[in-house]
Amino acid sequence: MCKMTRIRSIALLMMLFPALMVIQSCKKSSGGSDDTNTSGYYLTASLGGKDWSANVKSPTLDNSPAIAGITNANGVNIVVLVGIAAANKDTTAIALVFPQNIQLNKPFSFDATKYLEGAYIAETAPGATTYYGYNTTPATGGSGTITVTTFDQTGKIIEGSFSGIFGSQTGRAAIPVTNGKFRCIYTTNAAQLPPNIKF
Repeated sequence: MCKMTRIRSIALLMMLFPALMVIQSCKKSSGGSDDTNTSGYYLTASLGGKDWSANVKSPTLDNSPAIAGITNANGVNIVVLVGIAAANKDTTAIALVFPQNIQLNKPFSFDATKYLEGAYIAETAPGATTYYGYNTTPATGGSGTITVTTFDQTGKIIEGSFSGIFGSQTGRAAIPVTNGKFRCIYTTNAAQLPPNIKF
């Protein structure tokens, strides 16, 4: 991977960490999350053969357990979609990045040079403040595809699917990701995001 691609990739992923840490610390203090999801929104996948589902809900965006914001990187409008799963004191998260003008119903390979990327973050141990990071960049052995099927700019809803291999940033075993699906609200209004979260 060239130096510029790597810098772009790292920059995109670093945008996600403040959002993840703020939501995660709020949920940890309450000891977990209610797994009941009646919002109609979701971010789910099978990670290494185990079902994963975002369950930390946004009180400002119709209790959606996944939220998306639109930001700008090097003159390109990109969508950053994040979902967090909290169980007792254990927190994990999935993030997806793709251009706002992505062509619908077409699978695209994850490619950080084209602002297409996936990431998974997991605590090193339940309740820990350190994390293992996994992503879809070739440098980590990652790969995969994402397909956006709905980008309703009136109703502010994004829907689609993803799969692939999320490689480790620290040399740990890669995680196969299958049956990834998302349906969430997106916003361009930072005031709608939970406090202190900016994309």
